Amino acid sequence: SLYALNQVGMQTIAEEEDAIIRHTLEKLSQIPDVIIYGESDYDACERAGAVSFNVRNVDHAMTAAVLNDYFNIAVRNECFCAHPYVREMITEVLSEESDDLSDEEIERLADLQRGMVRASFGIYNTKADVDLLAEAVRDLVERREHYEELYDRLDSGDYAHKTFKFDHTRLFSVKGAV
Repeated sequence: SLYALNQVGMQTIAEEEDAIIRHTLEKLSQIPDVIIYGESDYDACERAGAVSFNVRNVDHAMTAAVLNDYFNIAVRNECFCAHPYVREMITEVLSEESDDLSDEEIERLADLQRGMVRASFGIYNTKADVDLLAEAVRDLVERREHYEELYDRLDSGDYAHKTFKFDHTRLFSVKGAV
């Protein structure tokens, strides 16, 4: 891996990552009801190769399920092994948006939200991938109720599609591979 990265050049990788993140921030910020966490002005604060966001009034697990099941886009959701940081980011956004709420109400809303969605990018991603992500998120925003009808919420907090069931034994059979 290090040999391949060295061949491409770390400066080239950094420049491409910057371009992808700038493009992601631009595209997602144009979608109504998308909340981007962290500084969205790249010139004010450089970001690593990921963008965390939520769709207003859509649980982060629902967003992840829809992106995966309907658009073949893999994202990570929940708290990314950074629970205090994620809670702080969510609370900060809620505080900015809700001047008329008490601290207790903001804390309650933060507890309900419990996480966010993270799109992470690698050396293989392109601006076209970002465009597909933005189109998928826009579709979720516009057809939220449609997607919500297609899923059941599990006790774990995840969402399971009501009709599609992934058969891992059929697709990933050791016996079948041998």
